[in-house]
Amino acid sequence: MLYRVFLIFVVFTVMLLNIYTQTSYANAGESSVGVKIQLTLNDVTATVNGQKMTLSTPPVLLNNTTLVPLRFIADALKADLTWHSEDQSIALKYGDHSIKLSINSKIVSVDNQIKSLDQPAVIMNSTTLVPLRLIAESLNQTVSYNEKTKSILITTPHPKVTDIRVDNLNRAWEMGFDYDRSTEHPNMNVISMASDHHNLIYILERNGFETSFILRVYNEVSGETKVVYNGFDQSFNFDYTVPKIGNRNFEAKYVLSPRKLVYDSNLDKLYLLASSNYLNDEYSVSTVIYELAPKVRMMTYTIGKMTHHPGNFIVTPDGQRFYFSDIVNEKIYMAEAGKQAKAFMSFTPDKENVKLAAVVNEGKMFVLDVSKRTIFELQESANLKYVAPIDIKEEIQRVYEDNGTFYVEGERQIWETMVTGETHPYVGLKDVAAYNAGLYLPKTNTYDAGNYDHYFNESGKLLGFSVFAINEHGNVVMYDGANNLLRRINIYKQ
Repeated sequence: MLYRVFLIFVVFTVMLLNIYTQTSYANAGESSVGVKIQLTLNDVTATVNGQKMTLSTPPVLLNNTTLVPLRFIADALKADLTWHSEDQSIALKYGDHSIKLSINSKIVSVDNQIKSLDQPAVIMNSTTLVPLRLIAESLNQTVSYNEKTKSILITTPHPKVTDIRVDNLNRAWEMGFDYDRSTEHPNMNVISMASDHHNLIYILERNGFETSFILRVYNEVSGETKVVYNGFDQSFNFDYTVPKIGNRNFEAKYVLSPRKLVYDSNLDKLYLLASSNYLNDEYSVSTVIYELAPKVRMMTYTIGKMTHHPGNFIVTPDGQRFYFSDIVNEKIYMAEAGKQAKAFMSFTPDKENVKLAAVVNEGKMFVLDVSKRTIFELQESANLKYVAPIDIKEEIQRVYEDNGTFYVEGERQIWETMVTGETHPYVGLKDVAAYNAGLYLPKTNTYDAGNYDHYFNESGKLLGFSVFAINEHGNVVMYDGANNLLRRINIYKQ
């Protein structure tokens, strides 16, 4: 009898522990703040903070509930996990939060509050699977799901700081920028910025001529800046076909001008929207979307009419289909990756202050029309469905798109706008409590006040917002042209 009890205990212990192929990842032993977990339904490949690992059982959808391997999630979050073999119950503890549930039971206790599950935890292929959204959100995690790609993203919210401070990350001349000290608000020609989930800040600068640009990347971990691209080289050229004429080769160097960077956090890819500066004939390339990182690839293009406008959007639900606007010709285009774009639908923009931005949220595409102060859903049936207005009275300068959210910039305030239209103040100049003196040195987490040039306005304070990006920690990184500095507004701990 004792042998049978012991054998049962061993079997259930193995079930619990044999959840994924053991793989160590970089942040083991550190705080779970900033954890990023990526999974895909029915796929055994997963990543934790960028490190790949293989699950023995993939996430599955059961009764409209996503179930994920328990041990994998617990270890990735560094939560305390206890398995009680006598009643097949599970106890999870994470900070001040606790969860208690049992195999095949719809009753669950979350922070000592009894709740009911639509789908209980199960054992499948000797692996304990638990309801993802219940576990993650009960442990104060954020969960997003992309219906198109079946991908799941779990992130840990970063704790907010008590006092918002500004760091000086780098000086213009050390980054290689040209500038004019005699100009009160020097135009650095920084036209777009983006931040990825690898602590990299991309800065797109138009370099004198419309068709000349420099793409720099600042590493928030090392503090180093390097030039990634200095103009359109041969990797940006491609062959295309003109109906009734035949094949042509497109050379980007003397034709295209960069317009906008977009980082897709779901796909971990950086895209560039570029358009021609010349009056195109019906056979010439007018707009191109490139993938820039991890490598340069032409994703789609248009031929014919000139489509340049600074307020256009680009968006992709899955990395295979691309949608982008042509405000000049009042059209939205759609294309499959690598192919010529075709007109998808017509729309009527306002005549003044036309700016469009687009994000993917839960697999759906949403467009923010700045001039109309309205959010629409871009449906695959070629329709812009009204969703909600946004309540922002201040003039909108620009919009940054990140992880399914719009960050709307006014002159002295940035708002966080959800796809539902819900809008909250994100950070304003009045919220800044202090400016840290000297250059921030990320390797040592210190500040170098020596050999530090004086600010170029009297106080060194931000005079207003300009081109910016939201980094992976939720902080605002922007180029401050008045002070010739790359700066970071620290809203969250980093």
